[in-house]
Amino acid sequence: MEGMALLAVVYPPEDAIIEGVLQTAGIKVFTLRESIAPIEGIAIGPLAEVKIYVQVEQLKAARDILSSVQS
Repeated sequence: MEGMALLAVVYPPEDAIIEGVLQTAGIKVFTLRESIAPIEGIAIGPLAEVKIYVQVEQLKAARDILSSVQS
């Protein structure tokens, strides 16, 4: 994914929370997940991982937002 940077690798429902927080702050979020996980109900392990990407230019801002929310 050209121009994109990996922000985090998380599991549901954390991916939805992070995506919502970042979108509220105006940061465009892209997620990549195994397509079989939701269908099979897989919630742990490598098949349940969700990779969250943001534009390279927004990586620092996204990290700062997540740090402030987690504090």
